[in-house]
Amino acid sequence: MPSVIEYIGEVLPDGHLSVPEDVRQTLASTPHTHVQVTIRLLESETEEIEAAWAAFRQLGQDAAPGCLRDASVNHDRYLYGKEP
Repeated sequence: MPSVIEYIGEVLPDGHLSVPEDVRQTLASTPHTHVQVTIRLLESETEEIEAAWAAFRQLGQDAAPGCLRDASVNHDRYLYGKEP
């Protein structure tokens, strides 16, 4: 039996934790064995997506004002030395 088994489970509505079948079978082969359980809460995917959008929306909010006249119109000329 491996000494470390890692998996991502879900807390069920009744408070129990889901355990994948392969982990359950591995543990069943050695009944009454003591195990150490560490629980680390993961952010939900929805929270991660919202955090990413919030960071994206903040881009440019704290930018210093530009020093070039008509920078958007003359973008290529300023960056690459090319005439538009």
